[in-house]
Amino acid sequence: MKFGILNEGQVAKGSTHAVRIQEVIDEAVHADKLGYDYWGTSEQHLVSSSWTVSSPQAIYGAVAALTKRIKLRTMSVITLKELGHPILTAERLATLDAISQGRVEFGSARSNNAAYQTAFGIDPTNTQREWLETVEATLRAMQEDPFTFEGEIYKIDEPFHVTPRPYSMVPPPVWAAASSLASHKMTGELGIGVMTLESFFGWDYAKDCAEAHIEGFKSAAPIGGLYPPNPGRAFLTFPAYVAETHDRAIDEARETTLGLVAHLADLYTTVAKQEKEKGGDSYGYLLDLADKILPFVNDIEGLIEHSPTAMVGTPDELIERIQRLERMGYNEIILKFDNHGHRNNLRAMEMFAKYVIPGVKHPSLIPVNDYEQRGVAAKPYLI
Repeated sequence: MKFGILNEGQVAKGSTHAVRIQEVIDEAVHADKLGYDYWGTSEQHLVSSSWTVSSPQAIYGAVAALTKRIKLRTMSVITLKELGHPILTAERLATLDAISQGRVEFGSARSNNAAYQTAFGIDPTNTQREWLETVEATLRAMQEDPFTFEGEIYKIDEPFHVTPRPYSMVPPPVWAAASSLASHKMTGELGIGVMTLESFFGWDYAKDCAEAHIEGFKSAAPIGGLYPPNPGRAFLTFPAYVAETHDRAIDEARETTLGLVAHLADLYTTVAKQEKEKGGDSYGYLLDLADKILPFVNDIEGLIEHSPTAMVGTPDELIERIQRLERMGYNEIILKFDNHGHRNNLRAMEMFAKYVIPGVKHPSLIPVNDYEQRGVAAKPYLI
């Protein structure tokens, strides 16, 4: 089981974007020191405070320069012609790979925000087709020299020498964000690792997503043979928070957890309706989202019981939830420690690294407490 950190720059009420950007970089450096496997952020546009990283390549560059070991996974580059021409994306990934000395992982997505679909002229009915061709062209641009491409969207007839080349001279691990069962199966068939956003549909839906990717992966055929098949199944927790007691964890994560539920219900139903108005239905499954999660808008305890996405509780509670996801077939957990306050974010990251990761990976190495063996109550989860 691997553990990664997602930070999307949520700006606390009363603060500023500039302050939060500095905190995001500091939290990434902290994740490196604590031993997390990878760190990343998403690409977002035109959202005031909830998801604010509109220039991820700038933040990745700063994090790469200040860290030594942690992998840098893009979670996710919007791989569409309006936002990420393959040559530009290849250049940026290879440059980041050089700065980080080979620590880049390529994660992509096809967008889920009606505001920036409208602003950038993105046709929601074509995003799936655009995503697939853009991913292929990006991977070819990083590997083929000279580079040309002939597709439905991109026609690059003149040969170009795309520079720089990736630092390690091998394709980075390839990932894609997915919410629907169809997308999970498709990424498996393409040999692409999946980052599951279960969107509060529930434990059974999370299991179905993992099984869909596993089924698709049985016949994995990487696009053009451009990368090794990636059997990774990473579950995105949204949000993550851990504290010494259940009540403290609930209290300190309440605003972010319930706020994300309400915001996602609005965000996803809006993009689904916009696509439907234009004759498409690839986002149609998201129209069920509001009906399924709105009952939990004011019920954090019910939400945590209903869905694995809200990874909130004590270390022991989180260990049990992660083990349940592992039994479903997930081999990575992505933790969104965000908007709990900078000090609380750092503290939760430290507590998770100190108590949850060993409890999942190496429970046999945790000793029996000598004081308790002698009848003296020992305080748990000290930081």
